Amino acid sequence: MKFRQFERSIIIGASMVSVLLTVSILGLSPTDTMAQGTNATNATGAANATGAAGGGETTVVMPLGSSSSTSGEGYEPDPVTVSPGAIVVWDNEDNALHTATSGNPDTQTPDGKFDTGYVTANTPSKPVTMPTEPGEYKYYCQLHPFLVGTITVQ
Repeated sequence: MKFRQFERSIIIGASMVSVLLTVSILGLSPTDTMAQGTNATNATGAANATGAAGGGETTVVMPLGSSSSTSGEGYEPDPVTVSPGAIVVWDNEDNALHTATSGNPDTQTPDGKFDTGYVTANTPSKPVTMPTEPGEYKYYCQLHPFLVGTITVQ
């Protein structure tokens, strides 16, 4: 009797591991689905690109290797200059989850100005609308806080 219970536990455990691995490989999770930002973007690739509100979009790349603190890779381009209310999209070309969260990278404190939510590997974020207030906005990856960038709204 105890052997059958043990056998069932192993089968259930193996099934759960299989499901988790599948979800992990596909890059899908309830958190990923729910955490995608409510803001917008796509891209240009210029070092300082200007996106007009309701018009152009700016793309910032999360390059391959940017999840490693020793790679020297960071958001590209950085810094970025956009118009008030412009749309920015972060394109995750890395093999790890990333975020682009406005706030203080030193204290890892979000300020609520913009946030991509989790961006899965090899996918773009949902478009993120930049603030309408001119200024310099620092942002960072919540999972890799050494990954930092700046967006200037002017």
